[in-house]
Order: sequence, then structure tokens, then C-alpha cells
Amino acid sequence: MKKNVLLPAAFTLLLAGCQSSPQTASTSKGFDGPEQEGWNSKVTVTSAGRVAAIVQYGHMAKYAKEHRVLFDEGVVVDFYSKKGEHSSKLTSERGILYENNNDVEALGNVIVVSDSGTTLRTEKLRWLNQREKIVSDEFVTITTAKGDSLYGKGFESDATMKEWSIRQPSGVSKKKLNLPNR
Repeated sequence: MKKNVLLPAAFTLLLAGCQSSPQTASTSKGFDGPEQEGWNSKVTVTSAGRVAAIVQYGHMAKYAKEHRVLFDEGVVVDFYSKKGEHSSKLTSERGILYENNNDVEALGNVIVVSDSGTTLRTEKLRWLNQREKIVSDEFVTITTAKGDSLYGKGFESDATMKEWSIRQPSGVSKKKLNLPNR
């Protein structure tokens, strides 16, 4: 089942705001904690001189040996269109940036709300950087601005979230259906 949705193509921008390469001090051999941490911070992601996303998090921990950055006290990302207009908001309890391939996961009560009124809910959403796809193998719910709800186990979308599909779909529609008599 494919459906056009007006959400931004900015899931990739979450990557861009998180993939810095600051110098780190050398660590002890037995240390397995984070090499860098940050609290209650905001990162503004720009593209071609315009604000593309604003990422806020409660706590960030960078683990260089594991090539990942954990966000474990809430993540909020506001996405902006190429015209600089707010287009959607993603919230989740946690997030992970995998630095070796720039894949990103949003985990725990993941909600994406577009300014057009479409809402996506799931427990785990992943950006696959090389494929430029947003995917989930979890149960997903999409609610349209007209109140239609689509459900399924598994989701895949292009980066813009304009072309998406739900595996094992079911749904509830507020629209009348005119079916031919058989």
C-alpha cells in the first residue's frame, strides 16, 4: 500500500547535525564509558545556508570505540522545508547514530507529526543512509489529517516520506466506499 504524505526529506539532516569529528583525548585501556557527553543541548542543522532541522536532546554520549552516539533522555527534531518553513516534528525517548555508516535509529514512543496533520507512530524507526530509506520492522500507525488510520507491521519510505508503504496493512477510514454490486 503506497500513500503520498507531506513530510520533510530531512530525516537525513538528523545525521548531519550529529556527525561531527571533534578531537578526543586518549582514554585508559579499561575505560568503556563515553568519550564525550552533553546535556540539554540544541543543535541547528543547516543546508546551503538555511535551517534544515533543530535537534534537541536531554543527554548525549559518544562512544568512539563502538562508533556510535547515544541520545538517551529524549530527542526532539523540528524539520524545516527548503523555504525555511516548519514542516514536521519527530519525538522519541532515545536515539542512536551509527557513525560507521551514518544510519540513525529513533527508539521508544517515536512520533512524527507533519504540519499537514499526518502522524506516524511506532516504537522504532531507522534511517538507512546508503539506501536513503526510512524503515521500521515494528508495528506502525499512520493517521491522516482526515482521521483515517492505517496500521501494519513494517514500514518503508523514501527520504521525503512522500512515497511510503506499510507491510501487513489494515486500516480504518472515515470515507464512504462505493463498491460495485456482484
